[in-house]
Amino acid sequence: MTEVEEAQRRYALAISGGVCEVCGRPLADGQSQGAHRIGNTQANRAKYGSFVIDHRFNIGMTCSLKCNAELDISGDTGKVIKLCCKIYAAESKKYGVEK
Repeated sequence: MTEVEEAQRRYALAISGGVCEVCGRPLADGQSQGAHRIGNTQANRAKYGSFVIDHRFNIGMTCSLKCNAELDISGDTGKVIKLCCKIYAAESKKYGVEK
């Protein structure tokens, strides 16, 4: 795992409060999974860019493959657009870009 990936997962774990973001079960040491909200696929990378796919807001913590799959919003265009807007709004603040 790269340093960036480790940082993403630490952020996601802190935000989750130590529980699965789908079912609410406590995340056991070593069993939690960093799950992409917008799936980490070549098609999604081509469509939304690696910037969005790799962003910390696109990672959530889950307890199992089932919950990992349920966190995926790739099939809901409205949710994907909302998340992309959140990512770009947060990142634009870093560069002093106003809405």
